[in-house]
Amino acid sequence: MDIRDNIVNETGKSVLTQRSDDAKKLFAHLLLAAKNLSLYPEGHSSCMNSIRQFHARLEAVTRNNGDVRIEFERDGVICQGETVQKGPSEEGTLPFTLFRDGIRWLELNEGITLEETREVLSIINRYSVLTAEPEGDIVTAFWEARFAHVQYEAADFFSELSPDQMDNLSRMETGPPVRKTHTAGADTDDAATEGKPPAMDGGPAIDPAALALNHRDQTVLQEMIFREETATSTAHLNMLLDSLLQYQEEKDFSTILDVLAEEFAASLGRHDFEAALVIIEGIRLVLDSGRISAGWAGPLMEAFFSKISAASYLKPLENIWSEITVGQTGTFRRIFKHLNPRAVDSLAHLLVAKQPAQLEQMLEDAIISLVCRDASCMDGLIKHSDEKIAARFVPVLFRLEGDVSVKYLMKLARHPSVPVRRMAVKAVAHVSGDQTAALFGFIDDPDASVRRVILKQLSQVRNETAEQLLLQYLQNRKPHSLQTEHIVECFSTLGQCGSLRSVPFLRKTLLSRKWLAGFTKSAYREGALLALVALRIPEARDVVENAGRSLFPGLRRMVRESAKGFFPKSEGGP
Repeated sequence: MDIRDNIVNETGKSVLTQRSDDAKKLFAHLLLAAKNLSLYPEGHSSCMNSIRQFHARLEAVTRNNGDVRIEFERDGVICQGETVQKGPSEEGTLPFTLFRDGIRWLELNEGITLEETREVLSIINRYSVLTAEPEGDIVTAFWEARFAHVQYEAADFFSELSPDQMDNLSRMETGPPVRKTHTAGADTDDAATEGKPPAMDGGPAIDPAALALNHRDQTVLQEMIFREETATSTAHLNMLLDSLLQYQEEKDFSTILDVLAEEFAASLGRHDFEAALVIIEGIRLVLDSGRISAGWAGPLMEAFFSKISAASYLKPLENIWSEITVGQTGTFRRIFKHLNPRAVDSLAHLLVAKQPAQLEQMLEDAIISLVCRDASCMDGLIKHSDEKIAARFVPVLFRLEGDVSVKYLMKLARHPSVPVRRMAVKAVAHVSGDQTAALFGFIDDPDASVRRVILKQLSQVRNETAEQLLLQYLQNRKPHSLQTEHIVECFSTLGQCGSLRSVPFLRKTLLSRKWLAGFTKSAYREGALLALVALRIPEARDVVENAGRSLFPGLRRMVRESAKGFFPKSEGGP
């Protein structure tokens, strides 16, 4: 027993027990505060009271024990090293929201203010429900908040992505430029004479106040200008769309659609995205209305959506995407919603552009929506994508459902690029369900770092499937075809995921003298010894003890060097 367990406080509780109670109570107050925020409007007295209570308890805990770290796992929550929740969290709760959005731990530092506490909870509540049009994510919101006393870590198994996810939003200059007017004698600024009426020959002076527009007049004027500009840019499009309902001949109908397709591409090129939206939503409205009874109309309009989804029509976006602002996110979300799945190839190329996180999230959502309609649209992209696009596509594939996700991640796990393969293998390991067999299919990857990712995942828990696959692999492969370092790592993994079933093979490998000769023999024996030590069961211990008493000095020396700490000091070891 740790000596600290014997230290008690004034109430008779051990210090460790007190800390455990503090952690559980603190987490309970955190959940209560988060729940009240979800039930009442922000600023409601119930919300503020629960936040104050949580903050007061948080101050007490940090004052006594230092910073508070809360870790979020798929099947539980750990606070201050104590498991405060077991099993998956319910959707909409604070742990579910944070884990879903990639927060792996949240640390609240000593000195945290009430305002910081309130803002943290408000951000979590804001993103607790995935809306149809999300404005961002928790990670982005935390980053933008720049908390002084809050630390966090996001999921790291896609950490090799190169693009910066947190680009600063575009900054617009305010105020019109000052123009100079030239006179015969000197230059004068417009600003110096702003608001002054022009000089007039004769007649009474005009009162400047009479020329000023009040707030209501300014609003009306702006609305008039907006309506005029909107009518000018899209009136002809509405006319073309209306004409579709009038044409009864297939040839004429097809001609109008061709014109609209060309105008769609042109509008993207000249940054007239509202016009592109009018076109694509207008065609969809005509199609869904059912007002054209001719049998050829539906297929022609579906062909229109397929046509404008081709790379040749969406190509202009690649040149201008880095200039798109967050304010235009909604427009593009509506445009992409109506595209054909073949657009995935073009949208994937946009993913690697420098852009705000909100735009990137919208692109991912659009791609996933299209893939769900027809997953085969990814076949060509996965097969021929370069390293940059393939790497950026891994987290998108991870968000897909079950078998589809695994199928295409496994395709990327065979990509020529080592970083892409490594990322894909990590993603496969985190897809829901037992992916042991799928992972093991890449055990012979030519790159050692990829193999280690696989073995590390297999070593997490005792797993009968992993054990059986490793046994077959080590027994059936020709030893000289494997690198010695890989052999040792495979044996070590077998010890961490295996069971009593592995002991006969490991005993034979460690103690036999005749079955194998040469340098590889040493790697097999060393690996078998490491596996037996890692098994930590009596049967494995007996084999190690026998090896320690072997007549062969080399084997005894290996046991002394590789099994340090395996035998209690009181027993002296072999």
